[in-house]
Amino acid sequence: MTLIDNPILVLGAQRSGTTWLGKIFDSHPDVVYRHEPDQGHVPPPGLGPDDVRTVVEQWLHNRTQRAAGKRPFFRKSWQSSSAFQIRALMAAAAKLPGANRFSVPDFGRAKRLVVKSIDWCDGVDALARALPDSRIVVILRHPCGQVASVMRGNRQGRFALREPGTDMPFNEAPTLRFAGERGLTAADFQALPDASKYALDWVRFNETALRALHGQPNVRIVIYEELCAAPATIARDLFTHCNLNWSPQTEDFIARSTTNPGSDGYYAVFRDSIEAAERWRSTMAAEDRDAVEWIVRQTALRQFWPDLASAPESTT
Repeated sequence: MTLIDNPILVLGAQRSGTTWLGKIFDSHPDVVYRHEPDQGHVPPPGLGPDDVRTVVEQWLHNRTQRAAGKRPFFRKSWQSSSAFQIRALMAAAAKLPGANRFSVPDFGRAKRLVVKSIDWCDGVDALARALPDSRIVVILRHPCGQVASVMRGNRQGRFALREPGTDMPFNEAPTLRFAGERGLTAADFQALPDASKYALDWVRFNETALRALHGQPNVRIVIYEELCAAPATIARDLFTHCNLNWSPQTEDFIARSTTNPGSDGYYAVFRDSIEAAERWRSTMAAEDRDAVEWIVRQTALRQFWPDLASAPESTT
């Protein structure tokens, strides 16, 4: 069996904990990790089995700094100490101006491939069906927590706008189509509060992914807040699902990445995990929270969080 036959895909909407979860998998010494390689090799619509294998192979061979040089780095079973250090230096060099085509080598052959994506929700079932030995882990974050984080990042100018003339850090076209399927015109959508627009994009991504993957045996759903509360327990369960043995290196990373006492950066994976999961409850404006909850309570996604479980009295 090759790396193309049994990849592990970590999937979730942006700001849902995908990078941290991806790095939990990356901490296993037998895997090679690719960070959002689908931004360079976008899966085309209507994927067939052969297309899936081609796309996964492209992801594996994407050794740009973005895809292959995401920190932190972990020692691998196929790397010597010197190879590990040289690779870290090369990853740092690849971030220098003018080095955008610099390749970050793996220095050896892994046993499993892990890919993290925040974009591929439509058609992801093609991978699950074409590669039955693959494993797909979908992470869901409380919509208020996710929306609060994305809105904060947008205010801080952390995102490149996907479409000129918009103020949403996502491609509005699929979200507008999604809203239209629910009876909202483009004018209706633009009249919504920003928090509602973000919430609709969150619903679009997660509903699309879960609908596509429904009934597939190689799929596992994890709730971000539950992962933050019991990271080692849930990570062990996910590793078992993905046919990975438990690693002391993973246990060490989980301990360090969940108990950081200082302030964490926007993209940091080292933080106080409980505080990170609950921060929105004390920082999110009440009107933004209400706008998000109104949208999500009209969907089946509300079932994943007790505080959202009740549906609204009427729908729009």
